[in-house]
Amino acid sequence: MVATNDPHDEPFFREWNAHKHLTRSRTRSTQLQQALDLTRTLPVPAILIVGSKGKGTATAAATSALAKNATVGTITSPPLRHNRERIRINGRAISHTEYACISEIAHNAIHSLPPVTDGYLPPSGIYTQVGIAYLLQQGVDYLVIEEGLGGLSDDVSLFDYPTVGITQIFMEHGDILGNSIRAITRDLLGTITPATTNIVTHYNQPQEVWDYLEGREPELPELELPEPELVHASTMTATNLEIGARAAATLTGRYVPIGEQELILPARASTHTPPQSDALWMVDAGINPEGIQHALTRATEELGHFHVLAGLPDVKDVDACLEVLEPLPVTFVGAGRDYLDYTHLATYGPVLTVEGACEQALASGKNILAVGTMSFAGAVLEFLDAPTHFWW
Repeated sequence: MVATNDPHDEPFFREWNAHKHLTRSRTRSTQLQQALDLTRTLPVPAILIVGSKGKGTATAAATSALAKNATVGTITSPPLRHNRERIRINGRAISHTEYACISEIAHNAIHSLPPVTDGYLPPSGIYTQVGIAYLLQQGVDYLVIEEGLGGLSDDVSLFDYPTVGITQIFMEHGDILGNSIRAITRDLLGTITPATTNIVTHYNQPQEVWDYLEGREPELPELELPEPELVHASTMTATNLEIGARAAATLTGRYVPIGEQELILPARASTHTPPQSDALWMVDAGINPEGIQHALTRATEELGHFHVLAGLPDVKDVDACLEVLEPLPVTFVGAGRDYLDYTHLATYGPVLTVEGACEQALASGKNILAVGTMSFAGAVLEFLDAPTHFWW
């Protein structure tokens, strides 16, 4: 969920709101694909980015590298402040007017489908498919697509991609993707098809990922996978940027390095000054121990002393994340409580609302590190009124 609601969001969330007691329907997603006149083979070269963490950074880097000499359409998820951020042209979110147009496209396509029976159209899937249709109408030269929630279980699997970029994979969204690393790997990497000729991956992956890429995974369809290109840079962020840059190079034949200083990436250790304050706030969507440690290192370098706001729902490894934060002063925060549970975090202390925690932090005058889910990061950026609609 995003911090700012828009009436034009309605078609994208209509079926999920009405039928969330059901599950996502592959049949309906295929029907939507047909209604939008989309086919598995996309008419322009495309990159798919999958993984558990770092996808947004890799997606932005691939977009930036390709946009040096072309027009690039990007689908990214989740957004921070507004759902129009999901669909971008050359790194800039579509306008409010364009979003209204896309909403109408979604409404008309969904209205043409048969009634709901076996499940709903997932919001992320609708944004992916309608976004692709709109970007192709705009005449983009390339597509860069970030998986919304899963691989085979997401609408991104309805299309073929010459290049698949893989960020780090770990235990995440087990309730949807499977309750083991093996199951999650099979779901995410199931998007690799015979049309995939290039694989670019983070060097540090669990064994299950290497088993899959090297053809040692039993019960899989016979598929001759290309040799993966392994990426290892000096930091976690640099590695994800490099995955995107290397993925772009597979399509153009030209390697364009993308440095962190070239991009504006909100919620990736981004720094902001609140209004009428001399304090500095850093916002990072770190949701695993390694990500939080990376954010702490950056905050120590750039902020010096700081107070932590932590938004960690039960679906994350709360204990391990909080262990990394010891012995820093921490305020616990709950964002997106209509769909996320914070029962475990509450065993450590009171869980404040985002607005309450931010107001308290602002009044303290202290430097702040806000770390947690994308919905939490988006709510903090909304409080700070920080721009999130452009990457450069």
